Amino acid sequence: MPAMTLPRALRTGLLVSAAALAANLLAVVLIGLGVGDAAVLNGVRTALMWLLTPSIAVALVVMGALRHGPGRWHVAAIALCWLGDGLGATTGLTVVLLGLFLLGHLAYIGALWRTRKRSLAWSPAAIGYAVVALIAGIITAAGAGSLAVPVLLYALVLAALAAFAAVDTPGLLGGLLFMTSDLVNGLSMFAIGIPDPLRSIVVLSGYVGATALLAVSLQRRLGLTDPERRQRTSRAAARTTSGYYRTD
Repeated sequence: MPAMTLPRALRTGLLVSAAALAANLLAVVLIGLGVGDAAVLNGVRTALMWLLTPSIAVALVVMGALRHGPGRWHVAAIALCWLGDGLGATTGLTVVLLGLFLLGHLAYIGALWRTRKRSLAWSPAAIGYAVVALIAGIITAAGAGSLAVPVLLYALVLAALAAFAAVDTPGLLGGLLFMTSDLVNGLSMFAIGIPDPLRSIVVLSGYVGATALLAVSLQRRLGLTDPERRQRTSRAAARTTSGYYRTD
């Protein structure tokens, strides 16, 4: 398989995720333009929040991610962020969104722990990640009231995720996108108040893009591929072994 070719399962998962994102952002733009029934479009958006990333997790499972420790952590991370998206949009509770995404980011770090020494987390660049997160976190926490400490902790964990993810180009870009998306979302909620559709375009595009890139990074690190290819490889290996031990 060429290095730049993604397995069919992952390509399909990414396309489904991109379609859900496009539909969500179309609804955002229509609401911003005052076109259509805002209540109906907001209902559509809430439903679509549940469809943004699960197809990526399903693709990883199909490719055998659960056979590997980092893969299990990674799928758990996507699931936690997916729950944060869906329940956060459904309930409107910031603490639900914040708490589940925080757990999701910690799970991502768990998935990246084995490759930590290859990442920017083990380099001077980690200081830059921390400084950016600390500045944005302090600004955000100043307007977060009782959530000030969790918000600041969240920003630092987010910086750690971005630095740990920087083990290859997709991971580097995915980590930076996640960091940008979440910090912009936090600043919008507690400090600056960035209006829609700009906020949603930046936050959701960054989040889905980050999830996609981190999945590509995982696929490359673990050598994940489609089930049919795994079966062909296994059969070929079995035939080779059988032929090696023949005595006739």
